[in-house]
Amino acid sequence: MKDNKTKIKKEKGATGLDVATGVVIFMLFSTFILTLYVQIYKQTSIIKIHEDAMGYIISICEDIDMRNYGDTEDLQQYTELIKTKIGLPEDRYNLQISQEKYISTHPDAEDIVKRLTISITYNFDEEDRVITVNKIKVKEEE
Repeated sequence: MKDNKTKIKKEKGATGLDVATGVVIFMLFSTFILTLYVQIYKQTSIIKIHEDAMGYIISICEDIDMRNYGDTEDLQQYTELIKTKIGLPEDRYNLQISQEKYISTHPDAEDIVKRLTISITYNFDEEDRVITVNKIKVKEEE
């Protein structure tokens, strides 16, 4: 028994098993931290892109409010005009504007109300995301 005690006391330094265990623990911890960092970065990027897209939609809604009822009749022309006006980067965002007039579902009504649907599509991490806002435009008295 005394031989075992002196043998243990004489061994100093790390064994191969100690080094391997330390490396494995370090690798697991490093992988966890790296994964956490990547996920935080992705979420931050998504929030920033979504925030920019919402800012563009708000600018479009404000522009619609400033225009007369008939100024948004030609949607193709209006879409191109608004893209230029707000500086929408077309390589990142795809803008679509559609309208539905109240008289299309109620033929007896006057043409004084329409709903504009504004959609911005963007791609992040190989996934398409869409933000859609509906805007009511009412014809004002002249």
